[in-house]
Amino acid sequence: MNEEKSLRSGNESPFDLPRLRDQAMDLLTEAFANGTLSLEEYERRAGLIQKAMLPSEITGQIAGLPRSTAQRTENPAARTEARPSRASRPMPDGLELIPVEEKSGSPEFSLCIMGDRKLAGDWLNSDQATSFTLMGSTTLDLRGTVLPPGRLKIDAMAIMGEIQILVPPGLPVKMSAFPFMGEATVKGSVEQRIVPGMPWVDVSGIALMGSIVVKVL
Repeated sequence: MNEEKSLRSGNESPFDLPRLRDQAMDLLTEAFANGTLSLEEYERRAGLIQKAMLPSEITGQIAGLPRSTAQRTENPAARTEARPSRASRPMPDGLELIPVEEKSGSPEFSLCIMGDRKLAGDWLNSDQATSFTLMGSTTLDLRGTVLPPGRLKIDAMAIMGEIQILVPPGLPVKMSAFPFMGEATVKGSVEQRIVPGMPWVDVSGIALMGSIVVKVL
């Protein structure tokens, strides 16, 4: 049985799931960046892909994508051959200049209570970070740190306080944080076009009578 037929039938070895999941997430992100998927649909499908235990459950989440995109996931070898080079894609200004490396450390956690905290320099050791601020001010400065390839997940919780996320020009940001009597804002100068395979920031969480603001400096 060839690889394409195996993927469609759901008989692929479980050890191939991480690779298949990564491929599906790449295509899902590409569809979102191209405007094919809404934010809500992107998050729904991404959640199901992350929870999937069978190849068929993963490939089912890209079934509604444009035919040319879905075909590349059904046949990973062909997808690799057909993938355009980064140079052929429109790149946000400055994105190619951002230093990138794999991050395998523990998720970052910062706590600020009735104070002022700033993380700057090369402080990021993981592709995940959590910031909890209560009646204080936290700044997460991403301009001087090496970023992971693909998504950097930031969970931000600002309760009667503020969290500022400073990004370099060209670094895309997607905001899904929920403001409750507060503010969750990505400033207009921040890039929002996600380029598959390149770094981008996914900000989620809650601003409860506080603020979560992303801006370029």
